[in-house]
Amino acid sequence: MLNKIKNIIKLSIIFVFILFFSKYLVAEEFGTKDEALALLERAVALVKVDKNRALNLFSTGNGGLHQKDLYPFCMNDNGLIIGHPTLEGLNVLDFKDPNGKEVGRGMIAVAKYGEINEVDFMIARLTTDDEKLYKKTQLVTRVADLICVVGFYSE
Repeated sequence: MLNKIKNIIKLSIIFVFILFFSKYLVAEEFGTKDEALALLERAVALVKVDKNRALNLFSTGNGGLHQKDLYPFCMNDNGLIIGHPTLEGLNVLDFKDPNGKEVGRGMIAVAKYGEINEVDFMIARLTTDDEKLYKKTQLVTRVADLICVVGFYSE
């Protein structure tokens, strides 16, 4: 009987620990703004050194460029994605979030050399089965003749 009580207490402690720390464990799965910013700065540096190699790395994820749910991608001024892990060749000009916000056009509009600007929109997390909409923030800059982006879930 005493062993049964000890096991129940141990299981209770483990359960409370998991409940208390679960939000931190799940949060580790998703990248932060600081991580997204660092990844975008790294992507910009790669584009400056060798644009074609950088675009290849963005598409394949080699070189540690896909971290958690973060990855860089680039597009041209016409909205054509030319370096992305899954959407290469897609045109973002018509991309709108469920609220009708023109996300693709917004990214092109804010892309400036030497600046990192933000575009927020609503989207489901693609890496989960959760259909709930979350706020995602795209960090956007212009380098060479490209618009480069790294997005993170901000809510």
